[in-house]
Amino acid sequence: MKYKTTKSAVLNGYSKTVKIGYCNLQTLLAYENPVAYTARREGWGADIYDVDGVAIITGYAPFGKFDPGRDLCKKYESKAEKIRYDYTIPYDKQRKKLRKLLERFIEEVTEN
Repeated sequence: MKYKTTKSAVLNGYSKTVKIGYCNLQTLLAYENPVAYTARREGWGADIYDVDGVAIITGYAPFGKFDPGRDLCKKYESKAEKIRYDYTIPYDKQRKKLRKLLERFIEEVTEN
């Protein structure tokens, strides 16, 4: 179950935060569960995923220190789709492969 939090709490709690637009990493994050969410006047703002101590913030109002841009997200999303929709790969292996791909994505984004 995810809890409600604030942008300030997330930025103060994580040294690395990655900003992702709404649905830009939908497939790559498919097997991950958000730990928290933010809200705004209009309602839900963003989900926060904790991946090995790095916060990935995705939604209508994402925020974060690192902004990978749409092209890099598309590159990884394309790779994730090839794994997720290959029904010859068992579920457990799909999860592991997607997690490794997610870790590579984070490494590439935060290395600069």
